[in-house]
Amino acid sequence: MKLVKMMIEGFRSYGEKTTVRFGELTTLIGDNGVGKTTALIVLNKMFSAHASDRIIKTSDFYSPIEENLVTADQKQMLCDVYFQLDSGDDRAQAELLSHVCVANPQGELILHVQLSANWVNDGSAEGAIESKIYFVIDDSNPDDIKEREAPRRELNLIRMIYVPAVRNPEKQLGATSNSLLARLVHSVNWNPETKKNIEDQLSELNQSVLGENGLKRINKTLSTDWQKYYQDKRFANVALTIDSTNLSSLANRIQSTFTSQATGRNFRPEEMGDGTRSLFYISNVASVLDIEQSILEDENNQKEPLIDHHPPLLTLVAIEEPENHISPHLLGKLVGRLKNMAELANCQVLLTSHSPAIISRISPESIRYVRLDPHEGTSTIQSLNLPNKENTVEAYRYVKLAVQVYPELYFAQLVVLGEGASEEIIVPHFLEASGDHLDENGIAFVPLAGRFVHYLWNLLNQLGIPFITLLDLDRERTGGGWGRVSYILGELKMIDCKVEKLPSGIEEINDDALKDLSKKLIENKDDANELDNYLKNLERKHVYFSNPLDIDFLMLTHYSDEYKHLIKGNEGPIIKKPDGQQTKAQEYEPDNVSDEIYVERAEEATKSALKGGVHVTAGDSYSSSEKALMIWYVYFFLGRGKPTTHIQVLDGDEDGSKLTKEKLLKNIPPVIKRLCTDVSTQLNIGAESHD
Repeated sequence: MKLVKMMIEGFRSYGEKTTVRFGELTTLIGDNGVGKTTALIVLNKMFSAHASDRIIKTSDFYSPIEENLVTADQKQMLCDVYFQLDSGDDRAQAELLSHVCVANPQGELILHVQLSANWVNDGSAEGAIESKIYFVIDDSNPDDIKEREAPRRELNLIRMIYVPAVRNPEKQLGATSNSLLARLVHSVNWNPETKKNIEDQLSELNQSVLGENGLKRINKTLSTDWQKYYQDKRFANVALTIDSTNLSSLANRIQSTFTSQATGRNFRPEEMGDGTRSLFYISNVASVLDIEQSILEDENNQKEPLIDHHPPLLTLVAIEEPENHISPHLLGKLVGRLKNMAELANCQVLLTSHSPAIISRISPESIRYVRLDPHEGTSTIQSLNLPNKENTVEAYRYVKLAVQVYPELYFAQLVVLGEGASEEIIVPHFLEASGDHLDENGIAFVPLAGRFVHYLWNLLNQLGIPFITLLDLDRERTGGGWGRVSYILGELKMIDCKVEKLPSGIEEINDDALKDLSKKLIENKDDANELDNYLKNLERKHVYFSNPLDIDFLMLTHYSDEYKHLIKGNEGPIIKKPDGQQTKAQEYEPDNVSDEIYVERAEEATKSALKGGVHVTAGDSYSSSEKALMIWYVYFFLGRGKPTTHIQVLDGDEDGSKLTKEKLLKNIPPVIKRLCTDVSTQLNIGAESHD
């Protein structure tokens, strides 16, 4: 039996009906106060073993933001929880078959449990609350739902273990695991002879200890003084006794201790640090589940069980922020253990987390994103919208890995998407120089290949997280220029983002029009100006291009002196003369750049940078100064590591030179300046629509 779905309506921040689907291990993520804890608490209200946890309070009912202006007369909450019974789960069917309903023509058996509560303003301080939990027998007709009240004995077949985020490991986690272990210890099938021997020894121990003269004097004094206050014969005498006089009471006192291999000293769990105790008690819960699984296997093998214990049909282990108190290097072990627990047939694990270290270890399919509408004060829960892994395997794998490698995007106020490693190094420097520090403003930079941008756009749109995209224009490269625009127009259409102005010659976005646009050549400066003018329309949709080539060439164009400063000794690009001699390109600059040999070298470098290929022109849209920089572009970015080169310029090299904040802002590329302005606008005013 497995928990498959829950629908919440009217409970705390879930004012409107919200559906969440569950897997073996389900992780709720989102900002603080959006409703992650609430989703776990409502399950605890239904299935907790502690009566105090199941009490419905006035504060549990949804209150609209404007309710302080309009007093409500009554409120209602509903929580519907659906469990699916496997065809081979004989235990679940034997216990619950009379309560299940058939979900569909395929005959899946569903246990539908409903919590219904009503609050009425009867004039008292808290109001009047009535709550019931039902088994819904037939919900096929919404106007005629058949249900029967669910006895607590049968609800206890589903065990809820809830570990809150703010916790005292000794008090809260200890109570949970100790109570579970105590049940198992009490259920041990003791050999009758062993049981009698232990109880005889306990009785003898009790008599020996209490027979000591010192204890006799204490007993006599206690009794004498007590009789001065109270004369009832039932309680006339008081004496000290050892409570463990039988095996049952002794079992209550069994506890875990740790023996030091170095000193031989015994340690109690209370002497551990908070993180170690958290790990230990979670380990205890896992041990109980393993033992219960072995008990079920013994029953299936028709062996007499060593422990006469009847495990629940399903255990829901709900842990808030498992990363609390635990050092990062142990989180991997913890997540691994939780995954092992979730794989057990009788267990499911529910988590909430704010930790990228946790999220990066969880499959995106298992993540549920929780959002709070700030205007309505209502929470929603949704699964992540990943590409179909069967039809788009490469994109599925890439995006799945991306959101695991960069889990910060789930918690970001704004995401900046870039082409790759160069953007990941450069863009944060510009943002910080402009006053928008990534960490302080909740900005996440995610470097992703341009051809997968649609899937990230779709995901971020679904999560409601604003985003900005910076791509390479690659003018006069294969697929670049208008080819890049064609690609982006198609991707914008796929996320239902309308572009008001289309390129010349295109009346609507369709496959044929985009195919023709992608073949449009840029053969001179006028063609380049036409493209540049159109790119402004895409910037209104938060899509920017490193123009004319990529961000590496953009940086070289605006900070050429700083990059050339990296050259030491005999380093640097070489120009071969007709007589075979070699001269450093720097010796021609700046006075002899019109020299025929230098111009030919620049043309050669331009062709090398554009790389040739289909629909590649001769580089005539680039100016002579840009072609001259191509010599250095090829040397720095096609002949050596891009990230290393940028880091040396931005952070300084061994002689202490550095591209300072003042220099960075003085020559900031216009497209980067507009991007930084867009970042500030979205952070300060709120996300603009991508529609």
